[in-house]
Amino acid sequence: MIPENALSIAPVNAAFSGARALPVTRTVDYEDGGIAIQDPSRGSQYQRWRGRLLGENIILDAPEVEPFVALSGPDITEISFTFDQNMRPAIAYVQAGVAKLWWFDTVAGEQVVTEYPEAITPRVILDDKRFTQTLNSDVILGYVHDGALYYRQQRDRFSIERLLDAGPHVGLVKIGFNVQLRLQFLMEIE
Repeated sequence: MIPENALSIAPVNAAFSGARALPVTRTVDYEDGGIAIQDPSRGSQYQRWRGRLLGENIILDAPEVEPFVALSGPDITEISFTFDQNMRPAIAYVQAGVAKLWWFDTVAGEQVVTEYPEAITPRVILDDKRFTQTLNSDVILGYVHDGALYYRQQRDRFSIERLLDAGPHVGLVKIGFNVQLRLQFLMEIE
């Protein structure tokens, strides 16, 4: 959850923590997660997960989880992934130039794909993985639209677009929790 739907007045920049501290590319991402898909029994920081785009497949794996195809499709050019509080994947990706989010919709009771044609560089994160914050945490979808930084959140079923910063921004590289316990956005520079 982003308090007051706004960035901090005084930025608290720090190193990213956990898996988000690793370097990412448009086709490789890292995230902390649980012991297995749909198994949050050991918390959301049990092990480091990796997501890769190989051909038409988005593959997820972890030290205790064999690689598996989470999602497939032609013309996918970039990915970002996280897990919700129940260790269900949420994958932001760009397919044929259109930003999409594959996520578990509790109303539908299944994984769904939502398109965001106005967005570029979509990135996702479970904002606070600490066990004590389970009731307050949220999957956040961040992206750039017309040079401005926006976000949407799971508790609104990703339906409400909120402006975070007018920019101008080229793109979003990643979102992550930093060592100062703040959600941090790493922006792309020309």
